[in-house]
This record gives sequence, structure tokens and C-alpha cells, in this order.
Amino acid sequence: MSTYDVLLVNVSDQAYALPLLQIQEIRGWSPVNPLPDTDAACLGVLNLRGHVLPVFDARMILGKPAAEPKPQDVIVVAMLDGKPLGLLVDSVSDIVEIAAGNISRADQGETWSSGLVEGIATVGEQLVPVLALQKLTGNRLPAIAQAA
Repeated sequence: MSTYDVLLVNVSDQAYALPLLQIQEIRGWSPVNPLPDTDAACLGVLNLRGHVLPVFDARMILGKPAAEPKPQDVIVVAMLDGKPLGLLVDSVSDIVEIAAGNISRADQGETWSSGLVEGIATVGEQLVPVLALQKLTGNRLPAIAQAA
């Protein structure tokens, strides 16, 4: 039976799963350099070992109320098309292996119409949305890359 490894993160008291294969590292919150004329979900950029790392607020992308970053927040660094991308989350809780049979396709109704959710995973007794990292930034990333 095939399995799917995910990183469980928390955003505004809700658990979400991120595909582990795309995660490069997890780091503590560091203040970012804001960029002018960027999407509100883009908090700014960091220097990550010589690479420009755009950092996005997962709360805003997921339609949650915006909040000031706190020292205990975490930046999950993912690789998208060979470039690093930071996603600010409240916390990271676990890495789990999910059997493919425990992931249901996300209903394509109004709730998931943005395409951010690839599926719904059953983790213990909890239903956890599996996020499509490549969709989280939508078309925001090219503008950030040009601005940086």
C-alpha cells in the first residue's frame, strides 16, 4: 500500500498537512524586509544563505484573520520550481505517514474552489486538509521574485 508523508502545521487553531517532499527546512520566526507594492499575504523577504526567501502569511492565504507574527511562530521553507518559499504558520506539530486510502479527494464545491486543498487526510480521529503548496501563492510569486 502506498503512503504519503506530510508535515502537520497549525494555523489559527486548525491543523493542515503539507507534502513533506517539498519541505526543505523549518526555522523560527525572523523579522522580514517588507517589499513595496506586494500582495498583503507577502510579509516580505529574508536572506536564506544567500537566496532571497519570500515569506507568506498562511493565515491570510487561508482566509483567516491576519495577526502580527509572534516570536514562537515558525517559517516552513518549501521548494517550488527549484526556488525556496517561506510559509509563516503558528506551529509545526508532527511528521506523519498517511496511507493513500486515508486521503480523500477534496470536494470541488464552493468551500475548496480556490484549489488550495488537494485532499482531506484522516489522521487519527481528525480530518486534516492537505494543502497544495504550488497553489498557496497563486500568481503572487512571480511578482515577489521580480521585486526582490
